[in-house]
Amino acid sequence: MIGITGVVVIALCSQWLLFNPAQLADPKFKLAGASFKWAVSGFGNSTVWLIFGAFMFAAGYDKTQFGRRLALILVKYLGRRSLTLGYAITFADLLLAPFTPSNTARSGGTIYPIIANLPPLYGSKPNDPSARRIGSYLMWVAITAACITSSMFLSALAPNLLALALVKSIVGINISWGTWFIAFLPLGILLILAMPLLAYWFYPPEVKVNNEVPLWAARELEKLGKLSRNEILLLVFVCFALAMWIFAAEWIEPALAALLVIVLMLWTGVLSWSDITNNKAAWNTFVWFATPGGAGRRPLLYRLYRLAG
Repeated sequence: MIGITGVVVIALCSQWLLFNPAQLADPKFKLAGASFKWAVSGFGNSTVWLIFGAFMFAAGYDKTQFGRRLALILVKYLGRRSLTLGYAITFADLLLAPFTPSNTARSGGTIYPIIANLPPLYGSKPNDPSARRIGSYLMWVAITAACITSSMFLSALAPNLLALALVKSIVGINISWGTWFIAFLPLGILLILAMPLLAYWFYPPEVKVNNEVPLWAARELEKLGKLSRNEILLLVFVCFALAMWIFAAEWIEPALAALLVIVLMLWTGVLSWSDITNNKAAWNTFVWFATPGGAGRRPLLYRLYRLAG
């Protein structure tokens, strides 16, 4: 509400804030039309649509429960030892991050519901000395993993895309999904591999091995049943989107690639139209980011930038 209100107010005051005297003096210049065009320009911003597309991917993960299955598989095979359990949590976040533009949704919606079931298997309770048995270690790893993956992928955190849109609006520099990923990849790999081990050294869990964890994960996987058709389709679609973002950015705009995948998910039944219209988080983020992020914001943003400097 604040963002769209601000845009409307600025558009109404556009003759003082947006346009210079030369533009206003031009007989061909239409102030009303130009003001409205500026106000809605953010809704045509490709970065905003890429954010929206990533939210729909996250909705697919949630609806098909593929994200939960992925995390449980990692816990099943890596969860016997506390150290490798930390890596399982980290890798789960890493695999979900490119298609979930909210670390809150990723951590709170997929990762946390799984790891919250693990400390009781160790006799570890929150707000209790027993938290040091395993719970504290798992929480630290989960929080830090979310921070790393949110920086590693452009689409892993919505503010990344907002910052990119502002940079593009002010200085005209465009950074693609692939460029961002390649730039962070060397440091990202190092952090992903080192973080669980460093947490294990500096904040060690008291219990090092627990055979119950893989068994619990196996039972949860049995409840999910076999890999469903929609889960397989979702996996194919997100891999297709990722390939287009990395290798085909010169031929297809990443936002259009995301919209293409959304269309495929709709036609194949992975998502329904109501899944899209009922996704309040996606639409709220879309409107919020569209209001400050349009290319038409450049004159105002540049003036504010010069004033701040």
